[in-house]
Amino acid sequence: MFLKFPAKLKILFTLNLGCVMTENLTVSKTLKVGNSMGLHARPAAQLVHIAGRFQSELKLYRSDSHAEADCRSVLAMLMLAAGKDTELELIAKGADASEAAEAMASYFQRNFDEA
Repeated sequence: MFLKFPAKLKILFTLNLGCVMTENLTVSKTLKVGNSMGLHARPAAQLVHIAGRFQSELKLYRSDSHAEADCRSVLAMLMLAAGKDTELELIAKGADASEAAEAMASYFQRNFDEA
């Protein structure tokens, strides 16, 4: 036995379900600081700029300690004291988490655009 819903109710339910699924998206990426000067002020400021383009919550965690940083705070990222070869875990939560994580990972892969 199947329940019959009016077409308008079906559309509303489908749209709401779609919103719930995208709002709770969580993406995790392991990143490695590759440049010789580590995560210093200029790349930290650029990461804040990148994070500001997205709605998702973005946090970095040091793999070797309990240190964490909100990617919207330069000071918090500097407090990670992430030197060369430090591994960081990026956690992105929100509707655009995939795009945000990809943008952050790309900047790390390019060694913060430093030679």
